[in-house]
Amino acid sequence: MREEKRIINFDELEGDRRSTGDSPKLSRQIQEDIPDTEVSMKKKRRRFSNDFKLKILKEIDEGTQPGQTGAILRIEGLYSSNITKWREQLELGKLNKKLKDKHQKKITELSKQNRKLQRELNQTKLIIEAQKKNLQILELKELS
Repeated sequence: MREEKRIINFDELEGDRRSTGDSPKLSRQIQEDIPDTEVSMKKKRRRFSNDFKLKILKEIDEGTQPGQTGAILRIEGLYSSNITKWREQLELGKLNKKLKDKHQKKITELSKQNRKLQRELNQTKLIIEAQKKNLQILELKELS
């Protein structure tokens, strides 16, 4: 039996090269059929007005059903970190521009003082707990 030499046509190999995208025929088809969908690298940063922040905080605070906060965040496309920052801003008086400067300064001073006192209270609680444990250890040693 005699083997015949067969000439392979370029189009027959097309299926093997299709996945890599090297085919000139395929690249022409892609360029014609698919529109340019290039995505910009940097997304535009969202800015929220003070009124919007206050409205969302009010909705969240008024929520009574479990999971309502998460639902509000999903609907508005927000993160819980946004709410945390907005609450801090509200506490510091940065969201209410209607207040007088004198009142804003007073609120800021009082909130700083409140945070400082909370830290001191937590430290004091830790010290008291440690002293209680030390006293219990000493009492156990005396009984032995």
